[in-house]
Amino acid sequence: MAMKKPEISTLSPVYRLWAWILLAWGLYRYFVHFPESVDEFIFKPLVFVVPVLWYVLKKERNTLETIGITKRNLFSSIYIGLGFGIIFAIEGMVTHAIKYGTLDVTPIAAFKEYGFYLIIISLATAISEEILSRGFIFNRILEKTRNLPWAAILSSFMFMAIHIPILVTSNRLEGMTLVLFFVTDFILAMANSLLFYNTGSLVAPILVHVFWNMTVALYL
Repeated sequence: MAMKKPEISTLSPVYRLWAWILLAWGLYRYFVHFPESVDEFIFKPLVFVVPVLWYVLKKERNTLETIGITKRNLFSSIYIGLGFGIIFAIEGMVTHAIKYGTLDVTPIAAFKEYGFYLIIISLATAISEEILSRGFIFNRILEKTRNLPWAAILSSFMFMAIHIPILVTSNRLEGMTLVLFFVTDFILAMANSLLFYNTGSLVAPILVHVFWNMTVALYL
């Protein structure tokens, strides 16, 4: 009788899709230099979201609920997301204090300059990255391995990897700022994995991610 293949092997298509997305995004960030609004509103959804939707709907023949696009636990997810989002905002102020040796809680130039636009672009970024990283990658690893710690840790490192291309295009991230960026990146990914696991919805992770994006823009 043939031996049953390990369950982890069924994740190969998921890993391949993620690798193609990472490659496409890396090449785009290296060779193409459009305004940030074009990146986040057009090309990031095309690279991050469209392949995931195709895979889930066409290849898996599954529903969008399997990647956390659902009204289930909506209000509790909003409350949880706002609560944890505020915690990340406080973390950003503490990080700023560590970096500059002073605690500054007043709006910084980025918010004064961009205002509401900063919120909208942070939301667009959060939606694309959470659909890929939590709704798809984390949830598929969890479904196949049934190992929450492993799914959270592995998907968090994969989440960090999709931010590596920013090293090529941003001069702000170097030295201690770079270290703080990736540390908070990993903390965000772990926290959002647990939030997604407990709510089954992307609402809370997206809200937390919005706060994190704004924290990076304002304080890092």
